Amino acid sequence: MYSKARPVLYRAAGVVGALSVFIFVTDNVVSLQMVSGRSMQPALNPDSNMLWRDVLLMDKRVRDGTNESLLRRGDIVTFRAPTNPDRLLIKRIIALPHDCVVPLASADSYVRVPKGQCWVEGDESFHSGDSNSFGPIPLALVTGKAIAPVWPPWRLAASISGVPEWKKSRIFENGRSSIADSR
Repeated sequence: MYSKARPVLYRAAGVVGALSVFIFVTDNVVSLQMVSGRSMQPALNPDSNMLWRDVLLMDKRVRDGTNESLLRRGDIVTFRAPTNPDRLLIKRIIALPHDCVVPLASADSYVRVPKGQCWVEGDESFHSGDSNSFGPIPLALVTGKAIAPVWPPWRLAASISGVPEWKKSRIFENGRSSIADSR
């Protein structure tokens, strides 16, 4: 009887081990994330009928503000909403710590992004609750960085990084010249 139970125990230990590795990888390395809503159109969910939703491969190494050096202006990130931590949002990083941004609502003023925070905006400003409404967000709220769309299949090669041209004139890298001027 003892010899018959041994293979079952080995199999169970293998399943537990594989499950542990899977959970570790999806929590700390990469995972998949479905995108809902219109705030990131046209980069994400470009189908205005919403028949298809993009599914993204996400880099989880940036979560909780760790590995800040992996984040760049133009990266699309997921983060916990500063006003409701149960809600997950997806936006583009427009400015990093020490940058200055001209908010959409006040063209005659600017906001300097504090250390440990970033300014995020949706690509479709009319359908986006972002830093223009709640200000810079702590990098500790970031849960992942979009690498690439993996679904639907025709979106596999889609480029999703980079700051849209129309936003560049509102961003001043390290408080100096506009990033539109430095290109």
